[in-house]
Amino acid sequence: MDWKSTKMILASAAAVVVVSQVAKKLCKYIFNSSKHTENEVANDDTCSEVLQIKNREINDVILFSDDIVRHTIRIPTNKEITICESRELNCFKLIKYIKSARETLDVCMYLITSTEITEQIIRLGQKHVLVRIVVDSDMAYAPPSQIKRLEEYSFIQVQTNKRTILMHHKFCIVDGPKAIKRKLLLRAHAEKLNVHGHLTRKFANQVPKIKNTKGFVMSGSLNWSTQAMISNHESVIVTSHPNIVSKFEKEYESLWVENEPTLKST
Repeated sequence: MDWKSTKMILASAAAVVVVSQVAKKLCKYIFNSSKHTENEVANDDTCSEVLQIKNREINDVILFSDDIVRHTIRIPTNKEITICESRELNCFKLIKYIKSARETLDVCMYLITSTEITEQIIRLGQKHVLVRIVVDSDMAYAPPSQIKRLEEYSFIQVQTNKRTILMHHKFCIVDGPKAIKRKLLLRAHAEKLNVHGHLTRKFANQVPKIKNTKGFVMSGSLNWSTQAMISNHESVIVTSHPNIVSKFEKEYESLWVENEPTLKST
């Protein structure tokens, strides 16, 4: 083999190496760009909702309708995709808001029959979320009401409204400021009554600490029933606006009969 042929072979080999490296980098760039685009799409849709709940800046409407609600969003490179919002997705969204409670959940509901929502309420109580429920006395124990089941758990407080006027509210308050203050007072009272103070100090690290968090309200026509979510036209407004949360808390306190005299301010 002469020198000219050798040079051609070496040049060809070098070209192959260069091309392979370029192709490798190109594939890597395309893959990363695709991954980046997918992440941005997710952020525009589901992830944005997760962050929204985390930051508690919420102004949302959940519509239960026969028609599929479609939203068009724009993604990088000027492409548009359509997101469909069905009854099933709205049920999931509603439960996601409920299970986002960190410290307290105050429920004022004419009727609760949904086993899925009941399960979430029980799980919240097991995670040290303080749960209070006000229901209408006529509907509290009428099948398939879940109130009797909820009353089986000591960490869930239930009161039936026994006034002559119908209790037809359908709202809940997640981490309301007044409810969190009440939880702090209850905890302080429990520690004061604890005759084994050394145990309180010993296991202090095991007691979840209350963090500053912004509350929000869910209110609308929807009872927490499977029938309503599957078959009815219903709407739920979700908002963290402080003035609206405050008004709903005031209404809740007017319905709730406080049994703990220690909660009075000193």
